[in-house]
Amino acid sequence: RIELETRLETESGSDERKNRQLQALGRKESQFLRLRRTRLGLDDFTTVKVIGKGAFGEVRLVQKVDSGGIYAMKTLRKAD
Repeated sequence: RIELETRLETESGSDERKNRQLQALGRKESQFLRLRRTRLGLDDFTTVKVIGKGAFGEVRLVQKVDSGGIYAMKTLRKAD
């Protein structure tokens, strides 16, 4: 935000355009923070394959439901 404000001070242009750019940055930052607050769980992924099992849990190859990304997920038993 500070970088954008200093850049807008040096640029020529209307105040309305500068305010729109600051508001757009605020919306983008809000979306990013909302995304970081979301907690992921097993329901957000589909298991493709179990890669390995150990004494305290297992590692699975999973695919994220909404984006389709492939990840390795390690699940641990809390009791152990």
